[in-house]
Amino acid sequence: MIKKITILIITLYLNDLISGQSLSEFLDQVSKNNPEIVAYGKLLEARRIEARTGLSPSDPFISAGFMPGNTDEAGNKKTWSVSQSFDFPTKYLLQRKINNNTILLAEQEYYLGRLLVMLEAEMTLFDLIYNIKALNVLNGRKEGYDRLRLAWQKMIDTGEATIMDYNRILLELSAVTLEITKREAAADMLKEKIRYMSGSHEYTPVAEEYPVVAVPDFDQLISEKSETHPSFLIPEIEYLIKNQEVRLTRTGSLPGFQIGYQSEILPEAAYTGPVAGLTIPLWANSNRVRSASAAAGHSAALRDAVILKLKSELRNDYSNMLALRKSIAEIRSIMESADGTRYPDMALTAGEISVTTWFMYLEVLYESEDRLLELENDYQKSLALLLDHKLMNQPHPRY
Repeated sequence: MIKKITILIITLYLNDLISGQSLSEFLDQVSKNNPEIVAYGKLLEARRIEARTGLSPSDPFISAGFMPGNTDEAGNKKTWSVSQSFDFPTKYLLQRKINNNTILLAEQEYYLGRLLVMLEAEMTLFDLIYNIKALNVLNGRKEGYDRLRLAWQKMIDTGEATIMDYNRILLELSAVTLEITKREAAADMLKEKIRYMSGSHEYTPVAEEYPVVAVPDFDQLISEKSETHPSFLIPEIEYLIKNQEVRLTRTGSLPGFQIGYQSEILPEAAYTGPVAGLTIPLWANSNRVRSASAAAGHSAALRDAVILKLKSELRNDYSNMLALRKSIAEIRSIMESADGTRYPDMALTAGEISVTTWFMYLEVLYESEDRLLELENDYQKSLALLLDHKLMNQPHPRY
């Protein structure tokens, strides 16, 4: 049994290229076909279109009038006019910059949503690999219990063993069989979830060894994530938009313009010609600049707080990853030095220890094996979380 688990562990670190390609192919399926990512893409399209609105002047204003005189001699007066209002040109330039950054913000939010879905898919695949590894170990234990049961059955028939020892073997066999059933059900559910996340009911989920991933240097890791991870970039873009909104609000203190063409037609004369007007800002923009500046100050403080929190969480995740790696190395070293059940098996066969003592040793060994499998899974997930920005490089549909 110890040899089997050792081979699994060694294979984890000697995974070949095919394994990496399979994981990449799976993530490619998720990136292109996952229903949630497709929905995020549609939302991104809508937000891009929405961000391109509000860049044009207000609509032209057309009016016409007919005013009868109060006497027959006065006659009737007819009027018509066409006018167009404009804000100060600086406002349109600033609004365009804000809209462009709003599109960048929408894109980063799309990337973040896509990244989280792909990270969940990757961890789900790791859970499937963990369950299949555990099933392999449990099936090996079941085979060992079956052989032991047959051996003790023969010993009972010859009077060399007691029924109590035999019943203990049956109980352990029943327990491991139940655990196998639970693991098989969990693996089936994970496969179904993987099929959903890949966007294809016909897609067969890969279940293989964990990928081999080099442990990154922390300073390099935090530098890469600060430059590429949407969680770090979104607060910066939000702050930039708030700053530009302050400048846009200040344009409210600049005059607006109106030009047009107007006509008045009287019975005895007609007057037609261009007209122009000027909006003088007095109180409409009162306190708006202060409000926008306060919002920008809050955005700056929030950006700093969010980035500081992200770096702190990253440092904690990195420390947790190192602790998991250390624990794995320690347990593996102990298990390798113990050489599995070789010596207890020899003692049991020679009659030097009882079945109860043998099971007590097995219980400790199996707990260590189970713990090692759990730690391996947790370690792979911790690495995936630390390196989630690498998922940004996965091909995705253009939106």
